[in-house]
Amino acid sequence: MPDIPLLIAIAALVGAAFSARSVWQRRHVSRWQEVAATVTGAELVELGSRVQNREGPDQERRYLARVHVRYRVAGREVRSDNGRFDGAPTFTSREAAEACLADFPEGRTLRGRVDPRAPERLQLGDSRIPARRIGLTLFLLVIAAFALFISFR
Repeated sequence: MPDIPLLIAIAALVGAAFSARSVWQRRHVSRWQEVAATVTGAELVELGSRVQNREGPDQERRYLARVHVRYRVAGREVRSDNGRFDGAPTFTSREAAEACLADFPEGRTLRGRVDPRAPERLQLGDSRIPARRIGLTLFLLVIAAFALFISFR
């Protein structure tokens, strides 16, 4: 029979490694090339799935606010959106998502940073410390340590 705490520890360590990797990648953003991106459009996407619909009609809907942009990198025009790096923001109400999209009229110029290895990856706005991701990494490490303590006790 498998040692359940040991399996939990391994799973938590794998999750912590993936989470830490994304935090590590994030540290380079401030060094990425700055570009001026022009808004080419915006769309509101209602997120739903068969699983969500099966759970019941009172299941909370989510709305994705996607902003499409274009910019030039090394003389080449690139088209991207706000979901390629941090993920487009989601909202629980349609009105909140529409209010967010109202801040991005077509033709507006935004400042962003472009990943030199993948120019379609654009980080819009200020670079920020991923506090939630750091917290997730630490939480998973604590769970792994606790599970290992129980396993080898």
